[in-house]
Amino acid sequence: MHDNKGKTIIQARKENLVVKEVADEVLIYDLDANKAHCLNKTAALVWNYCDGKNSVTDVARRMASDLQTPVDETVVWFAINQLEKFDLMQEQKAKELGMGMTRRDLIKRAGIAAVLTIPVVMTITAPNALAAVSCVDIGGACTTTGECCQTPLALTCCTAPSPSAGTCQASC
Repeated sequence: MHDNKGKTIIQARKENLVVKEVADEVLIYDLDANKAHCLNKTAALVWNYCDGKNSVTDVARRMASDLQTPVDETVVWFAINQLEKFDLMQEQKAKELGMGMTRRDLIKRAGIAAVLTIPVVMTITAPNALAAVSCVDIGGACTTTGECCQTPLALTCCTAPSPSAGTCQASC
C-alpha cells in the first residue's frame, strides 16, 4: 500500500498473536505457528510503528526521536525483513522491494552507527502438549500404559490392574 505521496506504508500483523511488553522488549506468541518471538527494543519499535499509517521514512523518524540517535531507513527495512521471516507482517514488502539483507549488508549500507540500532528477533518453537509430556522409564511407577516410554525394540505397558500405581514393563 502507498500513501498519497507514493511512500510505501507497512503494516504489522496483529491477529492471532499474544503480545506482552517486558522492559525494552516485546514478547509475541504466534497462536497459528506455535512460535514465541522476542523483539529487542529496535525491532519492537518498528513492529509497533508499522500500523498501516506510517511509511518507512515515518518509522525511521519516530525511532530516531525515541532512541535519540539517527536511524537510517535501512535499519527499518532490515527489521521489516526480520519480522517478515517470522510472519509478523501483513504483507511481504521487503523482498518485494528488493530490501532483503543480512546484518553485514545493513552495516555496509547504514554505516557503523547502525550497529547500535540493529533489530533482533529471536524465535523458539513451542512444543505441542504431547511433546511437552515426559514419559516413565521401564521399572518406574505408572497408572496407565500411556505414561510408559516406548522404545523402537519393545512396546511397554503399565501393570496397574486398576487406577492404583503399577510398573512400566517392557515387551507386554
